[in-house]
Amino acid sequence: MANTKEVRKQISSIKSTRKITSALEMVAASKIKKTQDLMFGGRPYSEKVKEVIEHIASSSSEYSHPFYEERKNKSTCYIVVGTLVERFWGKQQSWVTNQTQKT
Repeated sequence: MANTKEVRKQISSIKSTRKITSALEMVAASKIKKTQDLMFGGRPYSEKVKEVIEHIASSSSEYSHPFYEERKNKSTCYIVVGTLVERFWGKQQSWVTNQTQKT
């Protein structure tokens, strides 16, 4: 049977683990808040892009723009690839970069 010294040590260990867990939860909550702020910060931009695309899609077909005309001489097309915020750099961004460099 465990004596009082071992029980106190176990209780102390559990309290210490609880403090560490609480601190990690606060750090995670802070990171989530920062990420949400970044996401919400980009919302006006995405809304405006959506509005512009809807306006272009709903415009009359009588309007002739050079981008809508089919060209006889097909030339090279360039695609600009952007990645996420630097601190989120990971497998997804490296995959996008690698795929872009292959083509």
